[in-house]
Amino acid sequence: MKIGKKEDLQALREKCAMYESWLRALDEHGKFDLWFKDKDSQYRYVNKHFANTMGRTKAELVERTPEDVFGADRAERVRIMDRKVMNDGLLQRVVPCDESGALEVHEENRFVVNDEQGNPVGLGCLAFETTEKSMAEEALAQAQQMAQLGNWRWSVRDKCLISCSEQFANILGVSFTQAFSTMQNRADKIIHPDDRQLVREVDNRKGEIGFGGYDIEYRILLSDGVERHVREIAEPLMGNDGTPVEYAGTLQDITDKKTTEIELLRARDELELRVEERTADLQHMANHDVLTGTLNRTAFVKQIEVRLAESGDLKAAFIVLDLDGFKNVNDCYGHAAGDLLLQIVAERLKQRMDGRTLVSRLGGDEFGICIISTEIDAAGAKQICEDIERTLAAKIKLGSCEVFVGCSFGIFMIENSTTPIAEAYKSADIALYRAKKSTTQTIMQFEDKMAEEAAYRHKLEQDLRKAVNEGSLGVAFQPQVVVQGEQLVGFEALARWQHPEFGAIRPDLFIQIAEQTGLINELGKQVLDRACLETAKLNRSFDKSFRISVNLSSRQFDDHKLVDYIANACRTHSISPDMLELEVTENLFLNNSDQTKATLDAIRELGARVALDDFGTGYSSLGYLRRFEIDRIKLDRSFIKDVNWSASDQRIVRGIISLAQSLNISTIAEGVETDQQREFLEECACDEIQGFYYGVPSSADVLTDLMSKGGERYAIHHLPDVLAV
Repeated sequence: MKIGKKEDLQALREKCAMYESWLRALDEHGKFDLWFKDKDSQYRYVNKHFANTMGRTKAELVERTPEDVFGADRAERVRIMDRKVMNDGLLQRVVPCDESGALEVHEENRFVVNDEQGNPVGLGCLAFETTEKSMAEEALAQAQQMAQLGNWRWSVRDKCLISCSEQFANILGVSFTQAFSTMQNRADKIIHPDDRQLVREVDNRKGEIGFGGYDIEYRILLSDGVERHVREIAEPLMGNDGTPVEYAGTLQDITDKKTTEIELLRARDELELRVEERTADLQHMANHDVLTGTLNRTAFVKQIEVRLAESGDLKAAFIVLDLDGFKNVNDCYGHAAGDLLLQIVAERLKQRMDGRTLVSRLGGDEFGICIISTEIDAAGAKQICEDIERTLAAKIKLGSCEVFVGCSFGIFMIENSTTPIAEAYKSADIALYRAKKSTTQTIMQFEDKMAEEAAYRHKLEQDLRKAVNEGSLGVAFQPQVVVQGEQLVGFEALARWQHPEFGAIRPDLFIQIAEQTGLINELGKQVLDRACLETAKLNRSFDKSFRISVNLSSRQFDDHKLVDYIANACRTHSISPDMLELEVTENLFLNNSDQTKATLDAIRELGARVALDDFGTGYSSLGYLRRFEIDRIKLDRSFIKDVNWSASDQRIVRGIISLAQSLNISTIAEGVETDQQREFLEECACDEIQGFYYGVPSSADVLTDLMSKGGERYAIHHLPDVLAV
């Protein structure tokens, strides 16, 4: 270009000034990056916005080479890109670019600068911020901050961080500028030792074809030693040859989540452990007795069945053990002492057992023992019972008191696995019952005849219930006579049962059954009512006031309406209470004596008298006579039977009568059958007697007929047998 005239030069100056003003305006107000370089990639012009983006001043950039501005590795990449622009003429791309760490996306256009002849003399770049995208990314950044999520870009070739967000640096626990150096060899710097291998393997594979994206969790250690859990997710940016060039990803702080997960896992493990323990406890409770820890009855039977079924050639000894006097321990020392006694007994039993033996608390103070073996026999089972008996015989300390325990055993031998365990239990229980009744043997083995006796007793129980419900039991009356003058003064009412199949049943047997089955209260009421009814008839028939004696079982004293029943019977049949005598035995005084005394006092307040039956055969005590105000003592027939030739019986009879006289208590002897016995009792000054000598127990009708014919004085040899009941 030739400048010839002065005015042309001026015009050119004005145009340059105008271009300069335009460029300055762009520099001051342009919201974009603008820079120019020469062919050697040296900056010749940068605008203010670009300088700010780079975090430098314009003076620090102009006339600077890439090596002056960037590190060696990045400077080389910058020159490669500049040469590409010079060769291709144009390059457009979208890049994140913000020194503040906020994600700003710029649409970047790089182009070649030519001279007037079209020769390339340099290159330039114009980059615009996309406002809409920037706003969206800013919202994303806020969301990422709330989610404790940071983003980053990684150069595969240079193995360094290209860019990252401020939140990314916060997660690492460093400043934004420190994040770049921290990420160099990060496995050795910030990764938890246990997770370093995982991170190294991922970093080493980032350049492999086909590796692709990844999602890993690991821990980092902050400068203050705090452990932080993070999740790293990344996807590759591929080059033209299909290999990853860069990785873009996120890093999220998941410490709270992991802590919660760990706590939940720990809580789950603890809960599972507690459930397992509770399940085990429930399983143990389902199979064991809570008090003693031995098998309960159901588990006991089941395990026996399983073991016998598993080996058909096994035999077993089924033993039922019952403690003697256990009720007295409860009554004397309390139920806590009774429970402790059961626990000690169970422990001693378990200590004596081996793997062949099962032990169970069947209920109350009853234990089951089963020895399962091919070698067990009846003799061996008895020997084991004797060993147990000796073990339990040792002194047992219950707190401050000491007790000695006796026991009884019933044995049933199971010869094969087809024997029902319920039948074995029933048979052993029958044998136990016989052992407890025996006065000489504590160990009984089941025999077939025991089952027959048990069946007989069971039928009696059923039929007795029916007889009581129907009121079909009978009452017999035996005369009671004054010794001096042999005057008839009264009768003892005695229950009788004529069974339709078995005939007359012994009173001691069916009375015992009535006591054990709870029928005794109703049976006693019926006997009392019938006795009062028939005595009233006799009194009217002979214009007398005969006394009537009625036996009371100790079980009847458990009925709080007993006194009411007595008063009602006297009132209903017009019997004066002072003509009623109620006979009790000494075992009544052994239990709950305060309640017993209150009931006896109430009976005596009615006007009725109280006689102590079978005196001298039990736990005779002067204390009973003094405390309970007994009106009459009844000498047991066992002392009268041999009194004419037995010096000891004579001394006992004289002693009892003398004792009674000193206490102002009258006496009556039962079981008198001979004149010699009567004479001895008369000599001893016994007040009254009863027995076959004066009359067998007879029905009221027989007595009425007899007394009508013979008067009030008669002897046994005058009575036809057919009249006796």
